[in-house]
Amino acid sequence: MKKLSFIFILSLGVFTFYSCDIDRSPFDSITADDLANSETSAQNVTLGTYSRMRAWTENWHRLFEYPGDNVSLSGTTSDPLFFSYNFNRIPNSSRTAGFWRSSYQIVVATNQVIGNVTEGSSASNDQILAENYYIRALMHFSLVNIFGRPYNQGANNPGVPLKLDAEPLNHPIRSSVGEVYNQVEADLLKAVALFSENKTNVYASKEAAQALLSRLYLYKEDNAKAAEYSDLVINSGRFSLLPTNRLGDYPKITPESNPETIFAVKFVKDVDYESNGWFTIGSLYANIQGAGWGEMYASRPYIELVREFPEDQRNKFIQPVVVNQNVTWGIYVRDNLTFGWTPLTPAGDGFEYQHAGMTKTVEKVFNERGGVSYHLDTDEGKKRILIDKQLDLRNNFPKYFILKCSGQDDQAHLWSPVVSRLAEMYLNKAEALAKLGQTTEALDLVNIVRTRAGIPSNGLYTMANLGGKSVLDVVIEERQLELSWEGHRKMDVFRNGKTLDRRYPGTHLAGNNPLPLIQANENRIIEFIPEAQLLVHEGLTQNPG
Repeated sequence: MKKLSFIFILSLGVFTFYSCDIDRSPFDSITADDLANSETSAQNVTLGTYSRMRAWTENWHRLFEYPGDNVSLSGTTSDPLFFSYNFNRIPNSSRTAGFWRSSYQIVVATNQVIGNVTEGSSASNDQILAENYYIRALMHFSLVNIFGRPYNQGANNPGVPLKLDAEPLNHPIRSSVGEVYNQVEADLLKAVALFSENKTNVYASKEAAQALLSRLYLYKEDNAKAAEYSDLVINSGRFSLLPTNRLGDYPKITPESNPETIFAVKFVKDVDYESNGWFTIGSLYANIQGAGWGEMYASRPYIELVREFPEDQRNKFIQPVVVNQNVTWGIYVRDNLTFGWTPLTPAGDGFEYQHAGMTKTVEKVFNERGGVSYHLDTDEGKKRILIDKQLDLRNNFPKYFILKCSGQDDQAHLWSPVVSRLAEMYLNKAEALAKLGQTTEALDLVNIVRTRAGIPSNGLYTMANLGGKSVLDVVIEERQLELSWEGHRKMDVFRNGKTLDRRYPGTHLAGNNPLPLIQANENRIIEFIPEAQLLVHEGLTQNPG
């Protein structure tokens, strides 16, 4: 047992140094000869797998979140994350290669356990097996959603290789999207049946598996099952929505102390990051306590959406970086999709400004639910504005720091990425019911999320105040508001056949081939298979350009 533990920990430690070898053969990093005879060895391997997931989350977040419309990069970069952000993907991206490599290394670690631990031999062994089935399912599901087209665009489309053994020289070719989904479903159902104890939410659980099944069925458009599995988690009694007055602190709370989190990948204060976390997910979103680049900001359309109700606690996940409290700006978007601003002067309960030699009043507009927006005249016509104190700029981009991936335990950029939480279950069920025609029930679920966010009763949805939106539109919009910067938005847009509208300021519009609109049927919505894998794995095929 000691020998096994040492070998496995050593393999984690040398991962970085031997990445070139792992590129060629990503399935050979785990050795577990003693697994069949020792529960302790299986536990050690499983704990090592959880540890490895910490590194996995970085590219997982970037590949799912950056190709969406919640973010706006304020400059260009040589980091290949830029090519995922602007949809000009490249086949030799170290980001996609790293995600592929780390995902399959984790898969093989789970396969070592699954292939060597006997089901039914003890409750402890069944628990270990269940955790590994869940993790294997999460890896394959994440891979197929990055490298394969949405399920409803064709289950027979190429997916990713299903790696179901721990043989280092066995390199399977791509299975179809449908085959991968079927395997993920089978693994999760097996996990649900095997779980024998309730651990904290930084370990896989029966409810974590049910939550991922809810998402899987939603993506498959098996809406009845999506609703059923959402209900199983909601009614389990193990989770509750964080109170309204604590929602803005969600990322700051240690996951085990957060009643809403179903499963998170745990990062530990003062252990996982030095110098407050410069090389973290949150460090690109904000500079906190002197740490972080703070170069990718909340997008203009997201800010407009969340500011419709000042009471919405999700506003607290965005920090405008003020440089002059004595100056107020009305910030608008020019016709060429760059930022402009007009100085504002307080006047009563509103603001005035100068235009064309005249003093004018900022126009306040209310929507059907009492949500507010502000407008003023410019040389290009009437524009919607954001009202802020004078903000710091980077490359003429006002800085709106994203705080949802930082601040855990008061450490600048510590964060334990959330894989599943209870609010998603309400919204999964809402989407499923909307598609099943149960529209009133769907709105009731959306309103649970909106009420928790602090939106007043007049801002809740009824069938009479949709303002021309469908109930499904309302659900998807609420998913954007609630699940922002958690890796859902890209999938929510494309799996629903919608166009990703990025007609807002950001360097995704830089260069000779800007892509302000991305259609759901375009090839570019999925990443290229890493080029290095094609060179060494016979029969592995590339995604179309």
